[in-house]
Amino acid sequence: MLHIKTIKTQKHNELTMSKQFECQNCGAYLEFDPKTQALKCDFCDSVKVIEVEHKVVEEHDFFSAPRSTGWNTSVTTTQCESCGATISSGAKVAGDCAFCGSPYVKEQPQHTNIIRPETLVPFKVDRKGAMNRYHTWIGKGFFRPSKLKKISRLELLKGVYVPFWTYDCSTHSNWTAESGYYYYVTETYTAYEDGRRVTKTRQVRKVRWVPSSGARNDFYNDELIVASRGLDYHLVFKIYPFYLQQLVPYKPEFISGWLAEEYAIDLRQGWGIAKENVMSKERAKCAAEVPGDTHRFLRVNTSFGNITYKHILLPIWVASYHYKNKTYHFLINGQTGEVQGYAPISWIKVGAVVAIIAGIVAGVLYFVL
Repeated sequence: MLHIKTIKTQKHNELTMSKQFECQNCGAYLEFDPKTQALKCDFCDSVKVIEVEHKVVEEHDFFSAPRSTGWNTSVTTTQCESCGATISSGAKVAGDCAFCGSPYVKEQPQHTNIIRPETLVPFKVDRKGAMNRYHTWIGKGFFRPSKLKKISRLELLKGVYVPFWTYDCSTHSNWTAESGYYYYVTETYTAYEDGRRVTKTRQVRKVRWVPSSGARNDFYNDELIVASRGLDYHLVFKIYPFYLQQLVPYKPEFISGWLAEEYAIDLRQGWGIAKENVMSKERAKCAAEVPGDTHRFLRVNTSFGNITYKHILLPIWVASYHYKNKTYHFLINGQTGEVQGYAPISWIKVGAVVAIIAGIVAGVLYFVL
């Protein structure tokens, strides 16, 4: 992760960047403020507008070399041996992993060949807003321990710009299958009624199978792939969607005072995941085109073209809390405020509900029987 606020002024380029985020009134460092969408000083409340160039977000050819690499500044890079998250910072990175809390973090050589993000979605939810959403979320579940509502301190709450890839592609799919058409025949069968043998009839459904085939063309826009290994993917998917229409050009001002993670899933690995997702969607679309009442032996052959990508950063609040010596993680979408996470269950409440239901059932059976 890159923590712009702590960049040292040891070299000319670092000095220039530090001056860029220096408050003109009191000399303190300016941080990005989600409420004003500007740089703000926490000491004197002065605000500096971020000049954003409005332009069409550019897609890059998947098979061409990236134009910009590295963070364009001197950073210290460490990697967590537990979750695999890579953290880049302008200052010495110390302490436990910001994602999983593991103490097994080792310093590594700076990664100068990483693809630089060109766009990001700025944080819209500030720390206070994230805390409020957490307390609302934690108090919703009836089976959660009542004491959870009194937990006001989060051991880990960090605003992180998380790396993502987006992929565009065109597809052509040929499919073959056997289409099944239902028809009904009348069958006779023998039954016994009152000790007598009788003959009866019934309608039996049959399937007539015929070969079928077809083709379709599709275009997929912004297949979103998370490039972090430090986050729980299931939780990330649950805080979707992100509105990519709000992407703005990457500028250091937006991550001043915040963290930015380095991608752990590279461009080609990301495409491999996106490709599997697209193939699954193509199979579903082709299945919907098979005529008849049912089908079997569906085979889909998909080819890909015009593959492009973007490397973007999206805002996520990464948080955790401790309850009875166990850590629970949750995420907050820094753009929409959507909260998803894990919480303990109060088995006392569960037992009480089961006991009440059992009592009601027993009472009903007593009067019925």
